[in-house]
Order: sequence, then C-alpha cells, then structure tokens
Amino acid sequence: MQSLDSRIVCANSAFADIIGSPLEQIIGRPCAEVFGCASEAGAIPQFCARAAIDKTGGAAYEEIRGKQPGQRLRSRMSPVRDDSGKIVAYLLIVRDITETVAHEREINRRKQAARFGELAASLAHEIKNPLAGIQGAVDILIRRRNPNDPERQLLEGVRGEVGRIDAIVQSMLDRARPGVFNFQPASVNAAAHRAVTLAGHQAKAASTRGRQIKIEFVADPSPIVMSIDAEQLEDAVHGLLTNAIEAIDGHGSVIVRLGECDNEDGTGREVVIEVKDSGRGISEEDLTRIFSPFFSTNPNGAGLGLPAVKRVARAHGGRVEVTSTPGLGSTFTIRLPRQSMALEKNYASHE
Repeated sequence: MQSLDSRIVCANSAFADIIGSPLEQIIGRPCAEVFGCASEAGAIPQFCARAAIDKTGGAAYEEIRGKQPGQRLRSRMSPVRDDSGKIVAYLLIVRDITETVAHEREINRRKQAARFGELAASLAHEIKNPLAGIQGAVDILIRRRNPNDPERQLLEGVRGEVGRIDAIVQSMLDRARPGVFNFQPASVNAAAHRAVTLAGHQAKAASTRGRQIKIEFVADPSPIVMSIDAEQLEDAVHGLLTNAIEAIDGHGSVIVRLGECDNEDGTGREVVIEVKDSGRGISEEDLTRIFSPFFSTNPNGAGLGLPAVKRVARAHGGRVEVTSTPGLGSTFTIRLPRQSMALEKNYASHE
C-alpha cells in the first residue's frame, strides 16, 4: 500500500522477497528508494510519479528494472478510496517477471534463428546450382588448353574464386543450421591453445603482406576442465582471433587471456576467455549490430563468424561481451559458467 506522497505504508512478505529487503526497511520509505531507483539521478518510476500527480483515479501499469541484476518487475497501481470516494492511498501489486521476460527473449531468438536458417538454405540452393555449372564449364575450358597457355592460368584463377564462393556459401549453411554439440570433459586451455596456434600461422602469413602481428597466450598452467564441445569452442576462439588479425592494418598485437573469476552476482565462478587486439576498433553504432547475421565491418567478410561465436557461448550456458574504442582496438570476452571441480580429477586420471 502506498500513500499519496509515494511512501510505502504497508506491505506483505511476498513483496519484501521480490524487493529483496526486510519489511522493516520498506515500511515508511519513499517508493523510489524501495525500488532502488534513487541512485539513478533521482529518477522515480513512472508509476510512482503518476500516483503522486494523477488524481483521476485511473489504474497505472508499468514494467521497471528491479534492484537485482537483470530483474524485471511488472506493477499495477490502483486507487484506494474512502467512503466519500476520495482517494486516500494506492494499492501497488508487483510481480517478478524476470523469468518470463527471459523465456520470451529466448523464444524470439529461436524464431529469428529459424528464419535465418530458412533464408540461408534458400540462398545456398539458389547459389550452389549455378556455381556447379560454372565450375564444370571452367574445368572443361582448362582441360582444352595447354599447360603453357596464358589463358589457362586465368581460368584456374576463375576456378579458385568459384571455389571460394562455394566455401562461403557452405560456411553460411553450416553456421545457420542448429548446432549439434558433443559435450564431454575436456581442457578449455587445450582448446584455446589450439586456436591460438592456428591463428599464429595466419599472423605469419599476414607478415608476408607487410603486417606484423604478435599473438600472446596468457593462462594458468593448471588446466580448466569442464564438460564442453572442445571442437566448437576452439572454432569460436579461433573466429575471434581471425577477426582480431583482420582488424590490424599494420603492426599490432593480440592477447588471449584465459582464467576464472566470480560471476557478476557472486553466486559462483565463471571461465573467462578474453581476446584483446590493438586494431582499428569498432564504432559505437556498429557495436549494436556486429552479432547480427550478414553484418560485417570487413568488406570481404560474410558476417557469420560472430553470430556463430555467440551461438557456441549460449550452448555452453554462457555469453559474449565486447568493448571497443575506435583507433585503439577491441576486446571480446567469452564467459562460461564454471562447472564441478570433480571433472578435473576424472580428466586427470585418464590422461
């Protein structure tokens, strides 16, 4: 129950549980403080402000952020009248809809992924058939020319480009299909190290084109063993490394850090794989789109790598974060929930 001056005058234990404060710390306090919004530059939720100034007696419905990280609340405020019809207080009903909102987002994400898969399959069908005809015709023309014929070299170049297009289309199909993950105890260190080793060869190849890129891997010597799909996690880290290398135009560095830390709500531990580069960086506008299919800041990119990284992280119960400053570089971070330490003992016993 809320008074006309936006103070809580009575509440039940369910309300206290949702707010996350004891009843004695709720009664008598301003609504803005109870909902933890006093620190937001003095902001008051719209329903609190409406209760204080709206004397017509209309019910107010709002969704607001709770005090807990990621918490979403849905409220309904109705007037309480005395015998004469005068509004004397407001009845506030609050529901915690955090899980509902999360489920709705997941359903929307899956619908979007399904639409993307259908589009990718349709595009692949329309592109692959003509490509097969072009490649067959080019193969015939190559066979008709002598090895020293200058046109043969040109045709072989065309065949190589056709093969590259076919590989891109196949990659699009592979990324679009719902992944089948093979989870089993494996070393996260080993998966990340394989990705770094492969990226090291890419960095050496880049040095032949006038770029100098140093890749460094920093991790604790003791392995982090969890139930993971090691191959797909390796692909995800390698995808981030490939992007990092491509973001560096001249001389630069890429640092991969692997470790553990407490998660943001302090309820457990998480494994952190960080890929930090000194490249061009990403604009604030592009940061909102980089995980969208087909969007790429690289003119030659297909825009499918980062969505795949996000998909792998989600499949492991984690997430991907990114920070970037144009001209200074970017940092991509994969965060995975830490699992039972007992896996390490079982893993070590089979080594």
